[in-house]
Amino acid sequence: MTLKARAQEKVERAGISNYSFDHDVLVMCGVRYTIEACECGEPDCDGVRLRKNATAIGRILQ
Repeated sequence: MTLKARAQEKVERAGISNYSFDHDVLVMCGVRYTIEACECGEPDCDGVRLRKNATAIGRILQ
């Protein structure tokens, strides 16, 4: 399963339906999240980490 597919599954499991993808960036409520692999080793980890996209935040503040 791709990271994008895992991220989509994670978002849908959380009950969020208002999201989209811009290439490989997840967009929820106007906030952009970079999708990364997670290798924390926790038993309940789904293998995907979402980080707020700092590039988009920097452009908004300018």
